[in-house]
Amino acid sequence: MKTFATLVTAFAAFSMAFDCSIPELEKYNLEVVRGVHAVSDLTQTPPSETNQTWYVGVCSSIDKVDACPDGSDVCGITKVRVKDTELTTNIIGIGSASTKKFNAIDGDESKGVIITYEGVQWGSKKVDAELRFVCDSTKEKGNLEVVSWDGHKVTVQIVTKGACLTKRGDKKKDPSDDSGHADKGESWGWFTWIFIFMVLFLSIYIIGGAWFQYNKGNSIDFQSALREVVENFVDVVRGLPAFVSEILKKVTGNSNRGEYSAV
Repeated sequence: MKTFATLVTAFAAFSMAFDCSIPELEKYNLEVVRGVHAVSDLTQTPPSETNQTWYVGVCSSIDKVDACPDGSDVCGITKVRVKDTELTTNIIGIGSASTKKFNAIDGDESKGVIITYEGVQWGSKKVDAELRFVCDSTKEKGNLEVVSWDGHKVTVQIVTKGACLTKRGDKKKDPSDDSGHADKGESWGWFTWIFIFMVLFLSIYIIGGAWFQYNKGNSIDFQSALREVVENFVDVVRGLPAFVSEILKKVTGNSNRGEYSAV
């Protein structure tokens, strides 16, 4: 069987979820299914009802689900409700610090990839988890499905085109990704800094000029000196368009005469 099994052990107790850019996964585009996926199964167990929910964090950890342990890649929560009373009976947290193994589905990388967690301690026993990302070029984002859970091993899968072999240049980010907004925010940040520096420069120029005029004795008081500097600055700004226009006329005039002489 063709395999690219690799053991990856995280040394940080609360590290992030598995990185989709690692060598074992970079040939796929799992970014299209980035986020926390959940699937629930409600079973009638008279006189109660049992709700079991599995969460999987793809390229991101499950930190927003209160009952799940921090840094979980896979998390299972079982709740039992009797009338108006609900009790959480099971919490299974499989963290990113657990040992992972990466294998191609049926030994064929084009079919997708399997991420396996083995021997994760849960109370007095150990459990395993298997995440299957199945290639289907017709599905942009697949839904999380529970294939099996026998109390010892849970197998879940997502069928998506992100699990198909993808060239680096063909990878496209999820449209809902915030990176575009981040770029806009960065551009706006530069504009804001330029504006702030301009305001500071003008403030220093006006206040410094007023202080200079006042110290020279050209003004009765500082307020008068400040007013005089502001008025001079306003006059300069008003005359700026005419000055620029005059420069442009001279430049274009010289250019036209030069073209005429050449002919």
